[in-house]
Amino acid sequence: MKKLNLTRLAAAVLVAAGLFTSCKSTPDIAPVDPFELLDGGAAVYLSVPVQANQDFVVSAIQKVAGANESDAQKIAERLDTAYISLGANGEIQLSASGKIPQNFIGLALNEKKGWKDGVIEQQTVFTHLQSHYQLCLPSSSNAFLSNNIEPMVKRFNKIAYSDANISEKLLSESMNEGLYRLLHDNNTPDIVMYSSQPQAFIKSMLGGAGGINVPVESFFAVLSQYRGVREQFNVKLIINMSDPRTVKATSVLIKTALFGVPAKISQTGQKQITITDLPLSKVRLLGIIR
Repeated sequence: MKKLNLTRLAAAVLVAAGLFTSCKSTPDIAPVDPFELLDGGAAVYLSVPVQANQDFVVSAIQKVAGANESDAQKIAERLDTAYISLGANGEIQLSASGKIPQNFIGLALNEKKGWKDGVIEQQTVFTHLQSHYQLCLPSSSNAFLSNNIEPMVKRFNKIAYSDANISEKLLSESMNEGLYRLLHDNNTPDIVMYSSQPQAFIKSMLGGAGGINVPVESFFAVLSQYRGVREQFNVKLIINMSDPRTVKATSVLIKTALFGVPAKISQTGQKQITITDLPLSKVRLLGIIR
């Protein structure tokens, strides 16, 4: 499974830098929850409160898209929440809310700057000529990006225009209610991450530790600022095992892998291991989700 690729994400958001001079109202449509536009059954989901994590978001934009700090800051200031999903085959979806200007879109997203416009399901979609990623900014409060954007456009239309004829499923119709609330109702300043297919990410979350090849069913992580240190996160990682008989052996493996790291590891359920106070540098997080 591929890692999250924020290069395309940041590059797509970067084009909005040329739009940050003024805003233009759009026709009245129903409010569209950006989280509802993501696919159900994705391998990984992230919920990122942008304003509470501006240092990280600015660094991500600078690192992966080569933006200067000033432009990266302008981008981050316009976004409220970003939701990201990754499919098992590498399908990437970004759906963000914020105050997204509509003026000068044609000037910023044109062929000279590497974009070609087209229409999908009556919405203007911009395709990046090099990466083939697609970007849609259908309102002043929604922006979404994917390497296959049509399902997201259909979901947007279904909600915005109350079109009952569109059969595309919304995330709330396909995701477990408890998990939906966990990711969607993130009223904290923390980054929340969930994976139902976590094998490719466990080693990265544990600092690339070798020997961690165990039957992990899923994991849930909360990433908060580490004691006010801008360059580091404090991670709470809950690992759910598929076989309770492997919990003790896995705990030992993790303790060995994290030797010297001031993290607390404990069994918190018949099939669950919880790691707290796990430090994760901003650089390492950028490496995990690049």
